[in-house]
Amino acid sequence: MKILIAETIRANRKAAGLTQEQLAEAMGVTVGAVSKWESGATTPDLSSILELAALFGISVDVLLGYQLQNTDAGQSAGRIRALMLEKKYKDAVRESKRALLKYPNHFDVVYRAADLYDCIGTEQHNRELLHRSRQLLEHSLLLLDQNTDEQLDEAVIQSQIAQIWSSLGETDRAIAQYKKYNYAGTNNGRIGSLLSSLGRYEEALFYLSASTLDQITELIRVTMGIASCASQTGNPCEALQVLCWMRQILDGLKIPGKVSYLDKAGVVLLHLQAQIYADTGDLASAKDSLLKAYHAARLFDAAPVYTMENIRFYHGTEPLLLSDSFGPTAIQGLENSILQGTGTGSGKLRELWREITDDDQ
Repeated sequence: MKILIAETIRANRKAAGLTQEQLAEAMGVTVGAVSKWESGATTPDLSSILELAALFGISVDVLLGYQLQNTDAGQSAGRIRALMLEKKYKDAVRESKRALLKYPNHFDVVYRAADLYDCIGTEQHNRELLHRSRQLLEHSLLLLDQNTDEQLDEAVIQSQIAQIWSSLGETDRAIAQYKKYNYAGTNNGRIGSLLSSLGRYEEALFYLSASTLDQITELIRVTMGIASCASQTGNPCEALQVLCWMRQILDGLKIPGKVSYLDKAGVVLLHLQAQIYADTGDLASAKDSLLKAYHAARLFDAAPVYTMENIRFYHGTEPLLLSDSFGPTAIQGLENSILQGTGTGSGKLRELWREITDDDQ
């Protein structure tokens, strides 16, 4: 059994909106004593524990923060999530209410309950549940130092709160919230969509265009990662399928007859496709992919474009310089990638490359 009283005192003080100085004054102790309680350097005596519990309006057990080694609170949070995923909402709500009464300052419990109420509130257009979810999310921010999920941070939770404001019809408030926590442009798409719903089209296009660039770049990166993982774990068919899918997306974004930066990205995908074919012994398909990559590279290098020019659905007005680590030119990048390849079929791929370049001379 583990006692987490220091953490619980700090969380409840913040939840009550008190500074260490204000809590010290209310308790009749020094600020140093409160600081030591919250750091875990010392533990309050029994009378102080009783007084703290009364001050925060919680039980002594909750104040002491009792947790079993496997954490009853963590198990409760897990049950809430499992029931929610099974859409057993009544059981999930019952579990969340019980868990919140017992562990009102446990991050996982508070966050999973918020997630549950958000899910139900959104599906059922229940404003009361959406507000309850928002309140719990705001409380979870005070408990964030307990969080162990690397996928969750302040920006994620603040964006969830923004989404709830949107679901409640508070569009302007949602936009303001998204903008405030728009780190690295992660909320550009959401901001743009909401602005469009308000008829603020020019402003919306600014954010949507920025999001378009980010999404294309990220999707290419993710596609290559999936293809690499799939091919290296014995699933070359999936690797080839995801590369084909990504190339179709890029083709749909191109303006026919116009060269764009997407052509250079396509060269990278075609090279990876050729490498996978070579690794599996399908040299005919490897040569076909490599030949397409070669011609695409030559086409791009004849009139290179390192901006978002000639890309459909992009409406940004600010000039953007795009860069990559593939190579100074598409041909050089393609050749270097082939020569430096270490796959099982890399030797064969180099032979095919020599054939293609010799035939073109």
